Amino acid sequence: MADDKRNGPAPVRRLLDSQRGDLAGLRRQTRELDRAMQALTAVLPDRLQGHWRVAALSADALVLAVDSPVWATALRGHQEALLEAAGKLRSQRPKRIQIRILTPRSPDRPASRQQVLSESAVDNLQETARACDDPRLAEALRRLATRRRQ
Repeated sequence: MADDKRNGPAPVRRLLDSQRGDLAGLRRQTRELDRAMQALTAVLPDRLQGHWRVAALSADALVLAVDSPVWATALRGHQEALLEAAGKLRSQRPKRIQIRILTPRSPDRPASRQQVLSESAVDNLQETARACDDPRLAEALRRLATRRRQ
């Protein structure tokens, strides 16, 4: 990241404005995907807006990422129009369309709280186990009663 050891690290603005390097390549790719989104959005009905993104575009494939299988099915119904629009962007129509269904990230779960059985709950479980005719159920109730946590 340093231009020269004598001059120290390069200013962030210069890195961001650079026309070469990894960051510049990412910026170009992002602009291309944004242009593709705009062009493809124009050929789709309004009801499909907001449920998909262009993930990649090459001569081989147009890759779309969708929220759910419902939107994947809807987009497949428009694949010819999507491939035509993508072809105009790259001057070569992609050979196929791929639709990827994104699985939503599950929110982080809080640490599970261990349930505490009250003394009366333990007594009820033990009493029910003694009165139970089914030996397997009685044993399960006794095990549950011994798992009281504090």
